[in-house]
Amino acid sequence: MSDRSDLVALLKRLLALPTAPFHENFVRSFLCGELKKAGIAFEIDSYGNIVAGSGDGDDPVACVAHMDHPGFEIVEAGKERAQADWFGGVDARYFIGARVVVYNQSTGGVSGRGVVEKISKSPQGRVKKMTLAIRGSVARGDFGSWDLVPFRRRGKLIDTKAADDLVGCAVILTALKELKERGVRQAVRGIFTRAEEQGFIGTLGMIRGGYLPASTKVVSIETSKALPGVLLGGGPVIRLGDRASMFHHQMVHFMDYVARETRKRDRRFSYQRRVMDGGTCEATPYQLNGHITGGIAVPLHNYHNQGKARIAPEGVHLKDVAGAARLLVGMVERWEDFNAPTEEIRKRFESLWQKYGGRLEAEPKD
Repeated sequence: MSDRSDLVALLKRLLALPTAPFHENFVRSFLCGELKKAGIAFEIDSYGNIVAGSGDGDDPVACVAHMDHPGFEIVEAGKERAQADWFGGVDARYFIGARVVVYNQSTGGVSGRGVVEKISKSPQGRVKKMTLAIRGSVARGDFGSWDLVPFRRRGKLIDTKAADDLVGCAVILTALKELKERGVRQAVRGIFTRAEEQGFIGTLGMIRGGYLPASTKVVSIETSKALPGVLLGGGPVIRLGDRASMFHHQMVHFMDYVARETRKRDRRFSYQRRVMDGGTCEATPYQLNGHITGGIAVPLHNYHNQGKARIAPEGVHLKDVAGAARLLVGMVERWEDFNAPTEEIRKRFESLWQKYGGRLEAEPKD
């Protein structure tokens, strides 16, 4: 794999960019620039999602991550107050008094800072609107997020305002570059989507537009809330499912196989397995649409910036991020073996039946 210093440099640039649902253009421009420099073909679909790489072939695979993070859009601006629409899942108890930063919709520069004074909620209890006390000059259409550190490294830990899911974007970009350098010809696409935090809007647009053939297998790459049994620094998580779905057994068997083979060659590589049901990821809508899906999760501290008592930076471990990219590259390199692990299990059961099944058939009938 690429040097870890390259990954850190990529994360430092990417995580500093402003983003929010429906306001992913600065992240998208950065990713398109990186893809262009790497010589990786890409297009932007009619919904603003990035579709990178090649989907040609009989058995294509698509790796999916989203470019947004919970945030807000200014809908009414005055000299000292602003009204904003909130997008994304954050518990209402975190809002009042929390510090926010507002970005200029055209330049991405900081146009103001402030605090949340009031909120209004939906009947289900989700925050929908906010009243902000603002210092600066903000305008309708500007957008923002919590006022948190863009990037901070503490040893092997990375703190940031928005790991979910810019880290997933970094994993896919790193893997695509590595696969190109190795000359891997497997049909693989990197999909970078919009407005996931507001209900998979970009993904649903891709599904409705028929951008991926039905034969495409989909792997969601996402940071996910670290749950009991999962450790930051324990390696990427083979995601058995999310809050809404259990993922396809063949994909899980194959991911296990690749992870085991990788560990045989490098004992420093580690991985974890769990149903990561702290949230729902993009694999679920694709699975509901008939695709074979799976997921790789990077364990996340302070999911959606929800700290113990107040808004706080999200945190990830570099070993998990690098390991996720390595696992993804290994999967694509061995894609022709996708069915082999499942077939091996089937043959083992058949062998057991051949050896012992006769004992059941020989039992006397009452």
